Amino acid sequence: MNAATTFFGSEGSFFEGRLAHTRFWTYLGIIAGMTGLALFGEGGYVEDNYLFELFSKQGATWLAGGAVLGFALSFIKSASKFRAFRTAEMFVPWLDGAVVMLALMGIYTLFEPTSAMITYEDQSNLVSGRIVMAMNVLLLFSAICYIAHLFAPASFIGQLATFTAWAGVYAGGSALLLRWYESYLLMGGDIGHAPVSNLYEVFILLFCVICVIYLTLESRHQVRGLGAFVLPIVAAGVFFSIWLESIGQADIKPLVPALQSYWMKIHVPLNFVGYGAFAVACAAGAAWLLRNRIEQRNPNSAMLAVFPSLKMLDQLSYKAVAIGFPAFTLATILGAAWAAEAWGGYWSWDPKETWALIVWLVYGAYLHARFSHGLHGKTLAWWAVIGFLVTIFCFIGVNMYLSGLHSYGQLT
Repeated sequence: MNAATTFFGSEGSFFEGRLAHTRFWTYLGIIAGMTGLALFGEGGYVEDNYLFELFSKQGATWLAGGAVLGFALSFIKSASKFRAFRTAEMFVPWLDGAVVMLALMGIYTLFEPTSAMITYEDQSNLVSGRIVMAMNVLLLFSAICYIAHLFAPASFIGQLATFTAWAGVYAGGSALLLRWYESYLLMGGDIGHAPVSNLYEVFILLFCVICVIYLTLESRHQVRGLGAFVLPIVAAGVFFSIWLESIGQADIKPLVPALQSYWMKIHVPLNFVGYGAFAVACAAGAAWLLRNRIEQRNPNSAMLAVFPSLKMLDQLSYKAVAIGFPAFTLATILGAAWAAEAWGGYWSWDPKETWALIVWLVYGAYLHARFSHGLHGKTLAWWAVIGFLVTIFCFIGVNMYLSGLHSYGQLT
């Protein structure tokens, strides 16, 4: 056994063994450095300037110090136990992805126009718009490839579908981070904020969440056929976001007073973890209904070999809801806390709040029916599809057509 094998472990994978363990502790050190910068850095934590502080000389010192400390702890902490490796292997891929997106964002900033060429009135020359367009192309192409995979499962097109979906995720995630950076370039940094404040921005977030949840399930359960149902949902959203851009909804704008809070960075992403998971559950439900119909009409159809089994689709739909429901529940609770801070009351039966409650009841009832009454199959497949239609109205319909305390989400 050579020295490299001894250090990195017997596993050959980049995401397994001591190599993953070392990266995991290094990332923990970097997170500790970020926390130290916020608590003890010169000037302390300033919400509107923290992103820039991370990339300053002081920020680099804190992050590098945390990384070195974490790297050292990875040797001190015993990595021989199975549990230690399993924890690292669970979280490291996600942390690696975050680092890649940050690195891409940093590269993109090198191509931003000079400050003299950036104006609030004309944001067409900002680089993030081109990255988002690349994401749109990648996701639309991925949707086409996934559908083609149903008819040509033995070709490389399925692998191409997965690859372009992941590429779209990285393009979208890094574009959102770049928009965050760009918001500080406009109007002297006075409107800098996290990019989750309007329909256009949260659609990009939603695409990334849907794809990440689906691609994770695809990798773990080998269910590439389900992509032909998930990615078309994303593709429909892409066309809607292109329309939003065409009517001037893609510009970075100042936050309304109610959104000027740290709660926004927590509440909104959690909401969209819920929405994204419910979209995947809907796709699994639709796939269940189609496979069931094909089995009844043509049990010898070649397409059945590409589809996951009915039992697997039922499980995938449940797993997606099991991911989304706790996230949506926590988002609703945090939203109530935010409402108390912004408007003086935890609940006001605002249209958005009311429909969020309806969505929560729909999926709470789904889980109750599954666990308490043992429902499976066709009933829950339709439940997942109809539940997502309710979710769509809560997300888009309420924002576009109903007024209330959340009217800042309407088109302007």
